[in-house]
Amino acid sequence: MIGTARLLVVLSCLLALSGCAPVFGTTDSYGNTYGGYYNSGQNYQWQLATCEQETADPSISPPTRPLHMRCCMYHHGVPIDHPQTCQA
Repeated sequence: MIGTARLLVVLSCLLALSGCAPVFGTTDSYGNTYGGYYNSGQNYQWQLATCEQETADPSISPPTRPLHMRCCMYHHGVPIDHPQTCQA
């Protein structure tokens, strides 16, 4: 009985945290996430709109669009993981 109650509490916490995940960052249409726990990413909206429009250009091949989007955000001042992948 106690084991079941603990399991329910753990599952409830996991569901609550997974529902809060979008609060802790902004995600683009290619699956890249910007921001985090201390920065929700809401101050990156103009960069997100600009880069999504730029990345939708037909001259950019679909397989390279996630990297192009991430690098575009980086070049517009948004911190990203592994910025060395955007050095050109």
